[in-house]
Amino acid sequence: MPTIRSATAGALVIGALIAVSIVVQAVALATAIDRSILHHSALVTVRPELITVALAVVARAALTLLGEHLARRSAESVVAVLRGQLLRQVLSLGPAWLAGERPGELSLTALVVAVPVTMIYCGREANRRTARQWRRLGSLAGRFLQLIEGLPTLRAFGREGYGRREIIESTEGVRVATMRTLRVAFLSALAMDLIAGFGVGLVAMVLGLRLLWGELSLQTALAVLLVAPEIFIPLRRAGAEFHASTEGQAAATRVLEVLALAADGSADAGGPAESGRAPGRQPRHPVDLRIDGLRVEYDDRAAPALAGFTLHAPPGARIALVGPSGAGKSSVFDALLGFAPRAAGTMTIDGRESAEVPVREWRAYFSRVPQRPYLFTASMAENLRLGAGTATDEALRSVCEVVGLDGLVAHLPRGLETPLGQDGLTLSAGERQRVALARALLCPAPILLLDEPTASLDQPAIIRIASAIEPWLAGRTVIVAAHEPLLLPHFDVVCEVAASPLTAVIP
Repeated sequence: MPTIRSATAGALVIGALIAVSIVVQAVALATAIDRSILHHSALVTVRPELITVALAVVARAALTLLGEHLARRSAESVVAVLRGQLLRQVLSLGPAWLAGERPGELSLTALVVAVPVTMIYCGREANRRTARQWRRLGSLAGRFLQLIEGLPTLRAFGREGYGRREIIESTEGVRVATMRTLRVAFLSALAMDLIAGFGVGLVAMVLGLRLLWGELSLQTALAVLLVAPEIFIPLRRAGAEFHASTEGQAAATRVLEVLALAADGSADAGGPAESGRAPGRQPRHPVDLRIDGLRVEYDDRAAPALAGFTLHAPPGARIALVGPSGAGKSSVFDALLGFAPRAAGTMTIDGRESAEVPVREWRAYFSRVPQRPYLFTASMAENLRLGAGTATDEALRSVCEVVGLDGLVAHLPRGLETPLGQDGLTLSAGERQRVALARALLCPAPILLLDEPTASLDQPAIIRIASAIEPWLAGRTVIVAAHEPLLLPHFDVVCEVAASPLTAVIP
């Protein structure tokens, strides 16, 4: 990373300049004291040395501030890059992988060559305990978030007391572990301070004896004595920074583990998923989609989620996937988007096989409305523009009118710029689904995937939306997965999805 390399080079240069300023300051101050005490020089005669001391102090302070500024800027750059990479990787891995992780844990989830043996031991012990502490905190965060998300269910069954006891027990475990970690950290800091103090004392004793025996001049002894504490300051600071960085190291380890995963969740970052190509604009031309012998298997399931699924959808086709819950309708969409582990079969768009196309480029062909759409902690406009960053305010108002959100927008305090809260907290389930549908319609992708798009809508709303969205579907392939596909007035084919092999082909 260029920013890190330049910051490292700058830190080395600044460190060398600070060392020079320390030596200059010590020598100048020792010379002034020596001339004043032993040679009884007047103050005016040592003025150059005193000016040199002042200049050295100012230069050291300025260099220290500059070094801290560079360190802070490089740290912010690293954190921003890691957060961006983590977010893109999580989106690439998809909901199938994320369902097996704890969001709270992921959210909580951003130099001395030779030192005394005691410091090494204490540092390593503190590092080991801090890593364990980080895992405990991540587990507690995950449990707490899961409890908050499942609180309505717990209350419905009268089990909120169970969740409270679980959090209390986990918190007590974290408290005990925290106290143990702090004891080791304090012991490490004490060891560093004692060693630094003994080191300066030893230097002072040797200098005093040699000065008493006449082997050193007062000027040399003072200069060495003034520099000696500065030698141990980096050790103390390294110890302080070490303890401050252990949690960051534990979090960074977890981030790098996630970044090392391939799009299928395996520990392999190669292939099209990591091609490095930036996602371009969605292709607007109609496309031909073919799925042949698709088989989806999950490690935690004995039977395949989908077996032998074949589908041909020419440009502009309207296809309905129907079947009971668990039949594999959503697995078709997950496999198309690279979110599900494909055990067999091929998927092509205009003759291009999905395995030969970078993941970002492949996903640009699709726009999806999931069963439970997620809304970000942002404004209504920002949520709608998620797949169409250049959409105008006029287009946003138009699509809101189409899906029946115009009345809601009109009553929002700031209209389209009103924040929606975490996961659309201020909206009802039906309103969240309308926002997701509007977002998918705005996205110019040629294939529209709708997974239970009317689950939270009543019959009159479905009828009104069905006729209003037709202009937005012109030339696009639409695949609807639902128990009863009611959103579109007609379908070219209705495909019954089951565990056994099936074929859906439009002539």
